[in-house]
Amino acid sequence: MAGQNVITSMLDDLSKEQPIATALCIGQNIDHHASIQWQYFNVTDFLSLPFTQRYDLGFVLFDTEEMQDINETQKAQLLVKLRDLMAKRIVVVSKLDDEKLLRSLGFTQLIDKTTHDSNFALWQFNILTYKHVPDWFNSKFWANPENWNKFRW
Repeated sequence: MAGQNVITSMLDDLSKEQPIATALCIGQNIDHHASIQWQYFNVTDFLSLPFTQRYDLGFVLFDTEEMQDINETQKAQLLVKLRDLMAKRIVVVSKLDDEKLLRSLGFTQLIDKTTHDSNFALWQFNILTYKHVPDWFNSKFWANPENWNKFRW
């Protein structure tokens, strides 16, 4: 019951940052947030699912009984497909053992593991905040046609 309240408040906070209309869930069927259209998939169905639409949110719960039987390769395939094709933003609830995999795929940790005694961590991937745009990535440092024949290298 408390877990549902935490998920609901987290979804409300995420909706304030970016609107969430569609979401998919893997690992446990959660559809108690009324303003979001949820779709639930198990791991095998999701890995064989063709790309038909991009969801606003992907929610993965690795810390469930259903997800205990999948191996590291399937976890990586699931997260990469979700990150690259299926979702704009991803939230993952996992055990502390999955830290290396999630960091290597570009996820950032939302809850610091030192602030609690439980064996779980909360991670997110948001394509809009994934990478800071460097200073050199603008037209000032590229070949500008208006400067041709003015300067010589």
